[in-house]
Formats: sequence, structure tokens, C-alpha cells
Amino acid sequence: MRLPKFRYVEPESIKEASTILLDEPGAKFLAGGTDILPNMKHRVELPSVVVNIKKIPELNTIQQDNGAIRIGALTSLKKVYEYPIIAKNLSALASAASSVGSYHHQTMGTIGGNICQQNRCKYFNQSQWWRSSRPTCFKAGGEICHVVNKKEICYSSYCGDVAPALLVLDAKIIVESRDHSREIPLETLFSGNGKASLNFQRGELLTQIVIPETAMNGFSTYLKCANRESIDFPVVGTAFWASMEKKEYRVAFTAVDRKPLRGNRVEDFLKGKNLSEELLEEANQIASREANPVKTSNYSPSYKRKMMGLLLRSAIQEAMRRTA
Repeated sequence: MRLPKFRYVEPESIKEASTILLDEPGAKFLAGGTDILPNMKHRVELPSVVVNIKKIPELNTIQQDNGAIRIGALTSLKKVYEYPIIAKNLSALASAASSVGSYHHQTMGTIGGNICQQNRCKYFNQSQWWRSSRPTCFKAGGEICHVVNKKEICYSSYCGDVAPALLVLDAKIIVESRDHSREIPLETLFSGNGKASLNFQRGELLTQIVIPETAMNGFSTYLKCANRESIDFPVVGTAFWASMEKKEYRVAFTAVDRKPLRGNRVEDFLKGKNLSEELLEEANQIASREANPVKTSNYSPSYKRKMMGLLLRSAIQEAMRRTA
């Protein structure tokens, strides 16, 4: 399939990139291209201007300073999971980055692009010809959701691998525009509305991910259920962080809601307890009730809920083995 027509620009600074976004309402950023280019070919994204931000050097760095690991948004997934500090001390992020797509996707795709990818739905992520056989959905500019057709909201699912890992690592992000810069918790970036899934202010772009060094004081992992071992989005993904000494735990899920989801109820259940086999079944049951997924893929909501519990169970067992 051919790409639609568009104007192509290559800014060399964050300020220049933001200015283009402010001046061109139909502009979209190009980072690794593994999400936007297939979407353009399927005509689910039709930007008037494609803004290639790869020539902005400060967006492709990893640094450790001021008590944090700072990862530029254009850093490739391969560079992320191969970086020694991340590979050794931030296993959830390394596992999530290495689980994305194939090796080709990991060398091309960026951490910022994976965080900011479009929500997905089996009624939206299809060819233009396939979509034309149905009324246009909310996400494509219509007035109906084919998944939950009595609600006036898009129920497409967030399916990124990296975000849940970063959530349990207590990450923040830096977003910048021509006129300002702000640091916010990663969790606040996601709106929960599948049609406009990211809470960017006009002209903003994600520039940096900030992970506190305290995240390295615990065990973390990311586990994923997918239809195929590679080149596939998660059916369900589960991230887990544990501080055995402080008896503190963090849990997050992907592909079960309109945004990456913190497992608040299971975190409350585990808090202050020593991990043990006796806790596993109840934690499994609580985790399976953390979300109410809808059928945005070929997998049923009940299957997804079951996998949420089973993946968390496996993550807890891994934590118990590694820290024994």
C-alpha cells in the first residue's frame, strides 16, 4: 500500500518542532515510524505534515544524574534494553522493550513512540476498504463505537508494552513546547478516551522519561501474553515491582483498558505482606477484577481478566525465586 500525500519537514530543535505543530494543526511527529507509517498506509492517520524529529540530538540519550535515569524519547528500544544499568537494575523496562515486535521493530522503534502509540481496536485497525463496510466509528471521526455502541466514547484499547513497566518504576516524563517545559507523572499523560488518548497541550511533545534511582532498589519484571512470540501486540501485559524489605508492591496492566492501568486493589492487598504461595490465589483473583476489558480484539474479556491474574501470579513467583 502506498502512503497518502503529505508535506515532510525535519526540524533540528525542540522549539522548531513545537512551532510546526502549533502552526500546522494536521501535523504528526515521526519517530521510529513503526506505528504511524502502517496507520498512514491504512488511512487511519492522515497527517497533512509529517514532522521527522530524528535530527534533534538531545532526544536520543540515556543519562544518570540527579538521582534519576533520564531517557530521551527518541532512544531506540534496543538501546534501552541493552543499556547496562537498565538491563541489570530495571528488569521490567528491559523486558518490556525487548518484547516489542521483532528485532527490526526494536532497532527502529523508540521508547517515546511506544508510549505515545495510538490505541487499537479490531474495528479501527483495518484497511480503508474493510472500514468502509461499516458506519464510521468515533476514532475515525464518526458517531458510533462498534464495541460498546450505547456509549458516547471510543473504547479502543491501549496496547503499549513500555508504559506499564514505567508505571511500576514510578516514572515521570518531561513534555516541552515552544514556550514551556513541564515534568508530570507518566500516568497523567493518558486520558482514558480512546479517540484522543494522550493529554498533551497544544504544541507539546514528549522529550524525556525520568526514572528515579529508588526504582532500582526493588525487583521488577514485565510479562506478556501475545498471539505470537514476536511481531505482535500484547493480549495482556503485566508489570510488577517489589521491595521485599519495605513490603511495598506496584502492579500495572496493558491491553485491558483505554489506558495503561495501575492495579490499585491488588497493590493494597499485597502492601505490608511477605510474598508467599498462600497469597498467590487471592492476588490472582483480585488482579482479574482490576479491569473491565471490552472486546476490542479477537480475545474475550473473560480471557483477558483470567490472564491478568495468571500473569501477576507468575510475576510474584518470579520475584519470590529471584529474591530468595
